[in-house]
Amino acid sequence: MENLELDLKLTVAHVNTVLKHLGAGVYAEVADLIQLLHGQAKPQIESAAAAPAPAPVVDAAPVVDAAPAAEEPTAPTE
Repeated sequence: MENLELDLKLTVAHVNTVLKHLGAGVYAEVADLIQLLHGQAKPQIESAAAAPAPAPVVDAAPVVDAAPAAEEPTAPTE
């Protein structure tokens, strides 16, 4: 089972936390794992950065003025 590959879905924040803790480990023990994580994450991050931003959602409902315009007061005439 040691060679079974897993597909994990983690946020960038989660990966950064894992890398932070791995960085505190003994280099010889964690270097390959850190390189593996970077190798898998880098193309995904680059792809997400290059993707166009999603189009804004536009509400097609017409805008209705709910309140009628207030009339300006008139000065009394003498």
